[in-house]
Amino acid sequence: MLAAPARAADPLLQDLEQRLARGGADAVNAHLVARWQQAMVPLNRKAAACELHAVSLSVRLTRSNNARAVGAHGEALRAAAGLCPRFVLALASPAEVPGFCASMVSWGAAQTARELRRRIAGIDADEVLRAGARGRACRAAYVHELEHTRVVVKRAAPDARAAGK
Repeated sequence: MLAAPARAADPLLQDLEQRLARGGADAVNAHLVARWQQAMVPLNRKAAACELHAVSLSVRLTRSNNARAVGAHGEALRAAAGLCPRFVLALASPAEVPGFCASMVSWGAAQTARELRRRIAGIDADEVLRAGARGRACRAAYVHELEHTRVVVKRAAPDARAAGK
């Protein structure tokens, strides 16, 4: 039986890798910001969908001084952390884990609460993530956000008249 032909390398990712090798993350991010629709959007879509090469490249590109680009890569990596957390966390430095293990800007409060709980349960069910320092840090970041941010469900104050009876 013949092996399946190797999938052609993605030209966008190849170009970005070459630019990264030549000029560093700041230069690549300047290029991406200048070509937002043609380059940044497709890269982040691929990373969010857990295309491993795009995830790897995006993690490296978050190590830059370009705030707009870093924010876009971070959002894509937060999406990826819900689909391929082992891979994202394996590439992240310990300091980067809380930023990748957070809610997405586009989520409303109810969706954020559901998704954070789903991701916490996913880590709890994965022996490798549960046992590893990065998995535990990621879980802690999700729990902290769930308990201390906009998704906190506050109890209604009891009716003062009912309480006085």
